[in-house]
Amino acid sequence: MTIFNSPLLSLRVLLQLTGEYVTSGLTYLYRHLFALMLLGGLLSSVYYIDGAHQPVLATQYLASFYVVSLYVLWWVGLGVASSIGLGTGLHTFVLYLGPHIAKVTMVAYECNFIPEMLPSRWAYKTFADCPVKPAETISFWAIVWAVQLESFLWGFGTAIGELPPYFVSRAARAAGKKADGMEELDDFSGFTGAIKKAIFTSIRNYAFITVLLCASIPNPLFDLAGLLCGHFGISFWTFFGAAAIGKAFIKVHIQLLFTVTLFSQQIIEMILAFVEGTVPSLQGSLQSFLANQKRNLHNPNLSDEKPLVGRLWDLFIICMVAFFVISILNSAVQGYLVRTM
Repeated sequence: MTIFNSPLLSLRVLLQLTGEYVTSGLTYLYRHLFALMLLGGLLSSVYYIDGAHQPVLATQYLASFYVVSLYVLWWVGLGVASSIGLGTGLHTFVLYLGPHIAKVTMVAYECNFIPEMLPSRWAYKTFADCPVKPAETISFWAIVWAVQLESFLWGFGTAIGELPPYFVSRAARAAGKKADGMEELDDFSGFTGAIKKAIFTSIRNYAFITVLLCASIPNPLFDLAGLLCGHFGISFWTFFGAAAIGKAFIKVHIQLLFTVTLFSQQIIEMILAFVEGTVPSLQGSLQSFLANQKRNLHNPNLSDEKPLVGRLWDLFIICMVAFFVISILNSAVQGYLVRTM
């Protein structure tokens, strides 16, 4: 059953679920009313107590806190979305973090300097112009350091996005059941069965190291590690700690180093020379296209009319997000019906 073939029943179930969530939320607030009022009073007192801190707090610190918070939520949220794949395996490194690293790398090699991000580091829209007298050369590690924070936040978000399979499998185990996806792992016959048995044994006896190794490489089947850890009762901090270290410190840095290397000036010139040598008709046009893209990084097109490619890209992202939301709603309706029937 889906929203499309049973819209009225789906709407009724969604309204019932919304009522349950609102009721449970209000119950939680009522049970913790005193603590929440105390915390709110402490936070609000900073704004109402007279002192020299008030104008500074109201302007500089509050604005900075807001912008930085959005920056953190943006990259962590993209990491979470990458783990769950927006319902289609869509990877936000390819869509957002990778292009961001590529832009910083290209501009850094163009300017021999890490240019200022405008309007700020936390609300980046474009780059400042290159300095008139740039340094002799730009360090590879200076570029890596310039995109270190957003890469870490994105990697940490991917680790958070791997938690649902763990909690689902753990809850199913506590209820004496098996989570979806566990049944197909019970067959130990043949070569693949031997591999499954080895993974089972490794998770049971060396959970931290096994999860760390699985998280440290691009691994589309990492959900299985979460299912197994939840099924075998591996502690939350063992699973999440290994996943966070592997994804936020190891795997994302492999991707980061590869992207910076790929978009370095020498590699781009080699690729352009190879393509233009293979397809002579493209000679000169690729160089012009690349130069135009670099100019746009400093002076983006401020006209209201977006190019066709930009509008198609925005439509593609909207469709992916809509598909993901619909899949979540369908799963919620189906889960509710299974639970109540």
